Amino acid sequence: MLLSWPTWIIHLLSVSEWAVAIALFWRYGSLLQRAELMRFAAAMTPHLAAGLSILVFHLTGDHWDGLLDGARLLNLIGSLALLAATLSMLPALQRLWPWVWGILPLGLGWALVSHWPPFGEGSLAILRLVNLAYLLFLLGLLGVYCTDRRLFSPISIAGFWFLLVFVAVTIAATHLATARWGLPSLAHADPLHGFSESFLSIANFLVAWGAYRRLKEAQAVTR
Repeated sequence: MLLSWPTWIIHLLSVSEWAVAIALFWRYGSLLQRAELMRFAAAMTPHLAAGLSILVFHLTGDHWDGLLDGARLLNLIGSLALLAATLSMLPALQRLWPWVWGILPLGLGWALVSHWPPFGEGSLAILRLVNLAYLLFLLGLLGVYCTDRRLFSPISIAGFWFLLVFVAVTIAATHLATARWGLPSLAHADPLHGFSESFLSIANFLVAWGAYRRLKEAQAVTR
């Protein structure tokens, strides 16, 4: 295995925090009897599956590239699902929520066309669509918060936005490890890998902590 135990612990923490956040959002939605919040929790599961795929990829010594490709596809599905789930919470689209989820097959179809020749750019096309979907999700999340502040804590919203910091740090760390140090991947620079992954752990912790705070507030009201 390429990763040290501290880096493994950080990886496991980030995945566990996201799983806890899913459970907390689901429980909160159930308590409020808000199906849209439970759908949001379900929309977070592809990202969890992507994180688990990355863990297995590292267990193989970063040799099973199919897992990495699968994780990219799952991240795309997750970003599209979060976008659809968030848009369906907006008052103007709540009654149309089954149609809003059409974003998912449309996005996947576009990704498939863009990925393979003669039209495709390979995995770069999927990465661009992931980034676009996630940015639109973040904007939609702000719109939801402005219309109904009970659904999401500002702490959770900050966590979702903080993921952009993780992405930026990972890009910079990958460039340093591969272009400057000549290593095959970021995973071969273990301290740098662990440092960049810690930002994902911070983001996921904030998402989970905000959901926990909202759940506790709701439970206090219903007692």
